[in-house]
Amino acid sequence: MKFKKITLKNIRSYEEQEINFPDGSILLSGDIGSGKTSILLAIEYALFGLQPGQTGSALLRNNKDFGEVALEMEISGRSIIIERKLRRK
Repeated sequence: MKFKKITLKNIRSYEEQEINFPDGSILLSGDIGSGKTSILLAIEYALFGLQPGQTGSALLRNNKDFGEVALEMEISGRSIIIERKLRRK
């Protein structure tokens, strides 16, 4: 499995962002609060959904009622896109 791209809308510190992953190893680096953990949580949410004890509002950007994650990956030469959406109650 190889991650190709992730698109975030209203996920934690990201209002709208598309991140293309290069081939090979990936290193997320940056200052505290720059969004590294947000990217990892978005990947986890795309792959597994909400985890026990986790609320969707914890992933949503403050003051937003809707969020979305789209993860594009390649498995055995096939392109797969997983999309998940969140709504604040």
